[in-house]
Amino acid sequence: GIGIHVTVDTGGGVKLGPDVNWLQSNSYDYRVDETKKEAFFVSAKKFLPFLEPEDISPDMAGIRPKIQKKGEPVRDFYIREESERGFPGFINLIGIESPGLTSSLAIANFVSSLIRS
Repeated sequence: GIGIHVTVDTGGGVKLGPDVNWLQSNSYDYRVDETKKEAFFVSAKKFLPFLEPEDISPDMAGIRPKIQKKGEPVRDFYIREESERGFPGFINLIGIESPGLTSSLAIANFVSSLIRS
């Protein structure tokens, strides 16, 4: 996976995650898989040694789009105006992960140049 992060939410609660599980097919199931809880706990406890199993509970699941398959090198920053694919004026921004926030101003400048051209 990508490693577990700690985030304090606006209500003062602490969220741990995300965890990554590759889909086996194009079927989308947003249920949290309880069988992954123990492995998640073991990973989280490495940097939060005071954590106990009853301290964690599933919160949500989602599908994060990726532009590479499992085992392939990371590909990111797919930014393209899609006229050639039949979608004039549509600009795709896919796979913008870390350092997406750091790059946001440069990305905005690039998208702006696509719009102007």
